[in-house]
Order: sequence, then C-alpha cells, then structure tokens
Amino acid sequence: MEKKNLFAFFVILLFAVLVMSACSTRTSDSGYSLKTVGKRIDSNIYVLNVTMLGDPKSNKNIGGEGVARQYSDIYGFGNSRLWQDGKGLVAVRVNSVSPALDYVQPGMDIVLKTTDLKIMAIEDGYSFEVRCRNDYEPVASLQDNEMTNDRYDTYELDYCRMTNPRITFEGGE
Repeated sequence: MEKKNLFAFFVILLFAVLVMSACSTRTSDSGYSLKTVGKRIDSNIYVLNVTMLGDPKSNKNIGGEGVARQYSDIYGFGNSRLWQDGKGLVAVRVNSVSPALDYVQPGMDIVLKTTDLKIMAIEDGYSFEVRCRNDYEPVASLQDNEMTNDRYDTYELDYCRMTNPRITFEGGE
C-alpha cells in the first residue's frame, strides 16, 4: 500500500509540474504578450505628399554591415543588417498626411524609412507621394518581468513606398 501511495504522489507531482510548465510563459519576450502588442498595431496606410530635403542616405552612406542572421519574434521577421540594397533614409518636408497622425503635421521636417529604390533618384526640392505604415516599436527591450507602460511606446513612419513614379519640382529656379 505504501508503494501505491508513493507512486500516486509522484504521478500527482509530475502532473502538477507539467500543468505549471504549460501555464507559464517565457520569462523574456520583451515584456509583451500578443494581446498588449496587438493593441498598438496600426493597420492604416498613411498617404503623405512630401518634398525632398537634400540627398537620401542609403546603405552606401551609412555603412552598417553585420551578420545576416535571421530572427523572429512577436514583431515579425528581420535580419541584423542595418540596410539592404534599395532601403534608405530620406529627410522630407511634409506637405500633407492622410489620415491625420498626432506626431506628424503638414509643414514639419521628418525622416522617413523607405524600401523603394526609386526614392534614391529624387533630388532636393522635388515633391512626391508615399504610402507608409505607422510602425510601433518599443524604445528599448524590457528586463525580465518588467511591466510595460506608455513611456516605452514609439511610432515611426516605416516601409514607405512611392504611390507612383511622378515627381514635381517645388524648389526655386
């Protein structure tokens, strides 16, 4: 009888350990669950009319080579290279934005992250239209078991692509 009780105790203990393991989450997923990140995802596409301010910066200007290691987390897929061919940063003046964004207003000078190679050919003073995502990114990774709050929230216009290849010169003579 004592062996049966000991066996039953170990079975119950094993079952409890398995249940507790199944209920726990990773200690560090940047402190976010899919529910909290899901509330911050903006599914809108923003249409901006912008005027180029200077030359675009690309991977040839920035020099951020790294190991091409793929990773995946709750924000999506990516690799550790800073920029790939056809991606770059452009300083622009915002002429209009639709729908409206709190942090981007007409008349502001901003930096866009583009994935459109055509933008690399646009010179200072030309206006064009882009479509972008309002991309959520936390300002920093959270420590294990650290709770998130609004101070970690950042948004940026990302994945910007030209609506069409039309450009218009807005600068002086």
